[in-house]
Amino acid sequence: MKRFILYTLIGYTLFGCEEVVQLDLDTAPARLVIDAQIKISENEESIQRIVLSLTNGFYEQTPIMVDDALVEIKEVDNDVVYTFSHDANEVGNYTSDFIPDPNTNYKLVINYDGEVYESSTEQLVPAVPIDNLTQGTETLFTGDEIEVLVTITDVDNRDDFYIFDFGFNNFLATKDEFYQGNEFTFSYFLDDLEAGDTAVISIYGADEAYFNFMTAVIEQTEEGGDPFKTTPSTVRGNIYNVTNTNHYPMGYFSIGEAYTSSILLE
Repeated sequence: MKRFILYTLIGYTLFGCEEVVQLDLDTAPARLVIDAQIKISENEESIQRIVLSLTNGFYEQTPIMVDDALVEIKEVDNDVVYTFSHDANEVGNYTSDFIPDPNTNYKLVINYDGEVYESSTEQLVPAVPIDNLTQGTETLFTGDEIEVLVTITDVDNRDDFYIFDFGFNNFLATKDEFYQGNEFTFSYFLDDLEAGDTAVISIYGADEAYFNFMTAVIEQTEEGGDPFKTTPSTVRGNIYNVTNTNHYPMGYFSIGEAYTSSILLE
Protein backbone atom coordinates (compact mmCIF):
# COMPACT_ATOMS: atom_id res chain seq x y z
CA MET A 1 0.00 0.00 0.00
CA LYS A 2 1.39 3.35 -1.00
CA ARG A 3 1.56 6.37 1.28
CA PHE A 4 2.21 9.98 0.40
CA ILE A 5 4.58 11.55 2.93
CA LEU A 6 4.46 15.30 3.53
CA TYR A 7 7.61 16.78 4.98
CA THR A 8 7.24 20.21 6.62
CA LEU A 9 10.21 22.27 7.68
CA ILE A 10 9.34 24.76 10.39
CA GLY A 11 11.35 28.00 10.22
CA TYR A 12 15.09 27.63 10.17
CA THR A 13 15.28 25.12 12.98
CA LEU A 14 16.87 21.76 12.57
CA PHE A 15 13.65 20.16 13.65
CA GLY A 16 11.35 18.54 11.09
CA CYS A 17 7.78 17.26 11.31
CA GLU A 18 6.64 14.25 9.35
CA GLU A 19 2.93 13.75 8.74
CA VAL A 20 1.31 10.84 6.94
CA VAL A 21 -1.41 12.15 4.65
CA GLN A 22 -3.85 9.69 3.11
CA LEU A 23 -5.37 11.44 0.14
CA ASP A 24 -9.06 11.18 -0.65
CA LEU A 25 -8.76 9.70 -4.14
CA ASP A 26 -11.66 9.26 -6.51
CA THR A 27 -12.71 5.62 -6.85
CA ALA A 28 -13.47 4.29 -10.31
CA PRO A 29 -16.35 1.84 -10.76
CA ALA A 30 -15.30 -1.67 -9.81
CA ARG A 31 -14.37 -3.95 -12.72
CA LEU A 32 -14.58 -7.71 -12.84
CA VAL A 33 -11.16 -9.41 -12.66
CA ILE A 34 -11.10 -12.83 -14.35
CA ASP A 35 -8.32 -15.38 -13.86
CA ALA A 36 -9.26 -18.10 -16.36
CA GLN A 37 -6.08 -19.97 -17.21
CA ILE A 38 -7.14 -23.52 -18.03
CA LYS A 39 -4.07 -25.76 -17.73
CA ILE A 40 -4.29 -29.35 -18.91
CA SER A 41 -1.66 -31.72 -17.52
CA GLU A 42 -0.97 -34.88 -19.50
CA ASN A 43 -2.22 -38.11 -17.87
CA GLU A 44 -3.51 -36.17 -14.88
CA GLU A 45 -7.12 -35.58 -13.98
CA SER A 46 -7.31 -32.18 -12.37
CA ILE A 47 -10.06 -29.80 -11.38
CA GLN A 48 -10.03 -26.63 -13.44
CA ARG A 49 -10.41 -23.36 -11.56
CA ILE A 50 -11.57 -19.89 -12.58
CA VAL A 51 -11.18 -17.07 -10.04
CA LEU A 52 -13.35 -13.95 -10.02
CA SER A 53 -12.80 -10.77 -8.03
CA LEU A 54 -13.39 -7.03 -8.31
CA THR A 55 -10.95 -4.16 -8.57
CA ASN A 56 -10.63 -2.38 -5.25
CA GLY A 57 -9.86 1.05 -3.85
CA PHE A 58 -6.34 2.49 -4.02
CA TYR A 59 -5.64 1.92 -0.33
CA GLU A 60 -7.36 -1.47 -0.04
CA GLN A 61 -5.21 -4.60 0.15
CA THR A 62 -7.89 -7.25 0.54
CA PRO A 63 -9.46 -8.29 -2.79
CA ILE A 64 -13.23 -8.35 -3.19
CA MET A 65 -14.11 -11.88 -4.25
CA VAL A 66 -17.18 -12.62 -6.38
CA ASP A 67 -19.35 -15.52 -5.25
CA ASP A 68 -22.61 -15.03 -7.19
CA ALA A 69 -21.66 -15.25 -10.86
CA LEU A 70 -22.69 -17.81 -13.47
CA VAL A 71 -19.53 -19.17 -15.09
CA GLU A 72 -19.56 -21.40 -18.18
CA ILE A 73 -17.30 -22.62 -20.95
CA LYS A 74 -19.15 -23.35 -24.17
CA GLU A 75 -18.19 -25.32 -27.24
CA VAL A 76 -18.74 -22.79 -29.99
CA ASP A 77 -19.76 -25.26 -32.71
CA ASN A 78 -22.40 -27.19 -30.74
CA ASP A 79 -24.59 -26.91 -27.66
CA VAL A 80 -22.21 -28.45 -25.10
CA VAL A 81 -21.87 -26.29 -21.97
CA TYR A 82 -19.50 -26.85 -19.03
CA THR A 83 -20.71 -25.11 -15.87
CA PHE A 84 -18.20 -24.04 -13.22
CA SER A 85 -19.65 -24.25 -9.71
CA HIS A 86 -18.72 -21.84 -6.95
CA ASP A 87 -16.50 -23.40 -4.28
CA ALA A 88 -17.97 -22.47 -0.90
CA ASN A 89 -14.63 -23.25 0.78
CA GLU A 90 -12.71 -20.81 -1.44
CA VAL A 91 -14.73 -17.70 -2.10
CA GLY A 92 -14.41 -16.44 -5.66
CA ASN A 93 -13.25 -19.81 -7.00
CA TYR A 94 -15.36 -21.64 -9.58
CA THR A 95 -14.43 -25.24 -10.43
CA SER A 96 -15.21 -27.94 -12.98
CA ASP A 97 -13.75 -31.21 -14.28
CA PHE A 98 -13.72 -29.68 -17.76
CA ILE A 99 -11.29 -31.43 -20.14
CA PRO A 100 -10.96 -29.72 -23.54
CA ASP A 101 -10.54 -31.62 -26.79
CA PRO A 102 -7.88 -30.63 -29.36
CA ASN A 103 -9.01 -28.61 -32.39
CA THR A 104 -12.24 -27.62 -30.65
CA ASN A 105 -13.41 -24.02 -30.27
CA TYR A 106 -14.30 -22.82 -26.78
CA LYS A 107 -15.62 -19.58 -25.34
CA LEU A 108 -15.85 -18.38 -21.74
CA VAL A 109 -19.20 -16.82 -20.76
CA ILE A 110 -19.81 -15.12 -17.41
CA ASN A 111 -23.04 -13.59 -16.16
CA TYR A 112 -22.50 -11.22 -13.24
CA ASP A 113 -24.44 -8.31 -11.78
CA GLY A 114 -26.77 -8.04 -14.78
CA GLU A 115 -23.95 -7.98 -17.33
CA VAL A 116 -22.63 -10.65 -19.69
CA TYR A 117 -18.93 -11.17 -20.36
CA GLU A 118 -17.63 -13.28 -23.26
CA SER A 119 -14.15 -14.22 -24.39
CA SER A 120 -12.72 -14.66 -27.84
CA THR A 121 -12.76 -18.19 -29.24
CA GLU A 122 -9.87 -20.29 -27.94
CA GLN A 123 -8.47 -23.77 -28.53
CA LEU A 124 -6.21 -26.08 -26.54
CA VAL A 125 -2.61 -25.04 -27.23
CA PRO A 126 0.09 -27.72 -26.96
CA ALA A 127 3.31 -27.42 -24.97
CA VAL A 128 6.44 -29.52 -24.51
CA PRO A 129 7.71 -31.09 -21.28
CA ILE A 130 10.67 -29.76 -19.32
CA ASP A 131 13.53 -32.09 -20.25
CA ASN A 132 15.92 -31.08 -17.51
CA LEU A 133 16.02 -28.76 -14.52
CA THR A 134 19.33 -28.14 -12.76
CA GLN A 135 20.79 -25.59 -10.38
CA GLY A 136 23.46 -23.25 -11.70
CA THR A 137 26.20 -21.33 -9.91
CA GLU A 138 25.80 -17.80 -11.27
CA THR A 139 24.14 -14.89 -9.44
CA LEU A 140 22.89 -11.45 -10.39
CA PHE A 141 22.97 -8.19 -8.43
CA THR A 142 22.71 -9.06 -4.75
CA GLY A 143 24.46 -12.40 -4.90
CA ASP A 144 21.55 -14.04 -3.09
CA GLU A 145 19.70 -15.20 -6.20
CA ILE A 146 19.68 -18.87 -7.13
CA GLU A 147 20.17 -19.80 -10.78
CA VAL A 148 18.14 -22.59 -12.33
CA LEU A 149 18.83 -23.95 -15.81
CA VAL A 150 15.74 -25.03 -17.74
CA THR A 151 15.94 -27.26 -20.83
CA ILE A 152 13.15 -28.01 -23.29
CA THR A 153 13.08 -29.50 -26.81
CA ASP A 154 10.91 -27.56 -29.22
CA VAL A 155 8.77 -29.20 -31.92
CA ASP A 156 10.05 -28.64 -35.44
CA ASN A 157 6.86 -28.42 -37.52
CA ARG A 158 4.96 -25.63 -35.74
CA ASP A 159 5.40 -22.13 -34.33
CA ASP A 160 5.26 -22.35 -30.54
CA PHE A 161 4.76 -19.85 -27.73
CA TYR A 162 5.36 -20.82 -24.12
CA ILE A 163 4.64 -19.31 -20.70
CA PHE A 164 6.90 -20.37 -17.81
CA ASP A 165 5.61 -20.03 -14.25
CA PHE A 166 8.36 -19.89 -11.61
CA GLY A 167 6.01 -19.24 -8.68
CA PHE A 168 5.58 -16.08 -6.61
CA ASN A 169 4.01 -14.34 -9.65
CA ASN A 170 7.23 -14.72 -11.64
CA PHE A 171 6.56 -15.50 -15.29
CA LEU A 172 8.54 -15.69 -18.52
CA ALA A 173 7.02 -15.59 -22.01
CA THR A 174 9.07 -16.98 -24.89
CA LYS A 175 8.60 -17.99 -28.54
CA ASP A 176 10.59 -20.49 -30.58
CA GLU A 177 11.64 -18.03 -33.27
CA PHE A 178 15.36 -18.72 -32.69
CA TYR A 179 15.25 -22.32 -31.42
CA GLN A 180 12.47 -23.98 -33.43
CA GLY A 181 12.92 -27.73 -33.49
CA ASN A 182 15.99 -27.58 -31.25
CA GLU A 183 16.94 -28.17 -27.66
CA PHE A 184 16.86 -24.90 -25.76
CA THR A 185 18.45 -24.15 -22.37
CA PHE A 186 18.14 -20.87 -20.49
CA SER A 187 18.87 -19.45 -17.04
CA TYR A 188 16.37 -17.99 -14.63
CA PHE A 189 17.26 -16.44 -11.29
CA LEU A 190 15.08 -17.01 -8.22
CA ASP A 191 15.20 -14.54 -5.33
CA ASP A 192 12.15 -15.79 -3.40
CA LEU A 193 13.69 -19.15 -2.50
CA GLU A 194 16.79 -20.33 -0.65
CA ALA A 195 18.77 -23.51 -0.12
CA GLY A 196 16.57 -26.33 1.14
CA ASP A 197 13.47 -25.05 -0.67
CA THR A 198 11.90 -26.85 -3.62
CA ALA A 199 11.50 -24.83 -6.81
CA VAL A 200 8.42 -25.82 -8.80
CA ILE A 201 8.45 -24.65 -12.42
CA SER A 202 5.67 -25.06 -14.96
CA ILE A 203 5.44 -24.55 -18.71
CA TYR A 204 2.19 -24.20 -20.61
CA GLY A 205 1.27 -23.62 -24.21
CA ALA A 206 0.08 -20.24 -25.46
CA ASP A 207 -1.05 -18.80 -28.76
CA GLU A 208 0.47 -15.59 -30.11
CA ALA A 209 -2.26 -13.36 -28.65
CA TYR A 210 -1.79 -14.74 -25.14
CA PHE A 211 1.99 -14.53 -25.54
CA ASN A 212 1.67 -10.83 -26.40
CA PHE A 213 -0.67 -10.25 -23.45
CA MET A 214 1.66 -11.93 -20.96
CA THR A 215 4.69 -10.13 -22.40
CA ALA A 216 2.96 -6.78 -21.78
CA VAL A 217 1.91 -7.80 -18.26
CA ILE A 218 5.42 -9.00 -17.36
CA GLU A 219 7.00 -5.79 -18.66
CA GLN A 220 4.67 -3.63 -16.58
CA THR A 221 4.97 -5.60 -13.34
CA GLU A 222 8.66 -6.52 -13.21
CA GLU A 223 10.74 -4.75 -10.60
CA GLY A 224 13.58 -2.38 -11.29
CA GLY A 225 11.93 -0.29 -13.98
CA ASP A 226 12.53 3.41 -14.56
CA PRO A 227 10.58 5.27 -11.81
CA PHE A 228 10.30 8.35 -14.03
CA LYS A 229 8.38 6.64 -16.81
CA THR A 230 4.68 7.31 -17.24
CA THR A 231 2.15 5.21 -15.35
CA PRO A 232 1.67 1.81 -17.03
CA SER A 233 -1.46 1.53 -19.13
CA THR A 234 -4.16 -1.07 -18.60
CA VAL A 235 -3.37 -4.33 -20.39
CA ARG A 236 -6.62 -5.44 -22.00
CA GLY A 237 -7.29 -9.16 -22.31
CA ASN A 238 -9.53 -11.24 -24.58
CA ILE A 239 -12.69 -11.05 -22.45
CA TYR A 240 -15.31 -8.42 -23.26
CA ASN A 241 -18.42 -6.99 -21.66
CA VAL A 242 -21.08 -7.51 -24.32
CA THR A 243 -23.72 -5.72 -22.24
CA ASN A 244 -21.76 -2.53 -21.59
CA THR A 245 -18.58 -2.19 -23.65
CA ASN A 246 -17.29 0.70 -21.53
CA HIS A 247 -17.37 -1.45 -18.40
CA TYR A 248 -14.73 -3.86 -19.63
CA PRO A 249 -13.23 -6.56 -17.37
CA MET A 250 -9.61 -7.37 -16.55
CA GLY A 251 -8.03 -10.75 -17.22
CA TYR A 252 -7.65 -13.43 -19.87
CA PHE A 253 -9.11 -16.78 -20.92
CA SER A 254 -6.62 -19.35 -22.19
CA ILE A 255 -6.44 -23.12 -22.61
CA GLY A 256 -2.98 -24.64 -22.65
CA GLU A 257 -1.28 -27.96 -22.20
CA ALA A 258 0.93 -27.83 -19.08
CA TYR A 259 3.95 -29.64 -17.68
CA THR A 260 5.55 -29.21 -14.27
CA SER A 261 9.00 -30.06 -12.93
CA SER A 262 10.68 -29.43 -9.58
CA ILE A 263 14.15 -29.28 -8.06
CA LEU A 264 15.46 -29.28 -4.49
CA LEU A 265 17.73 -26.26 -4.15
CA GLU A 266 21.13 -26.59 -2.52
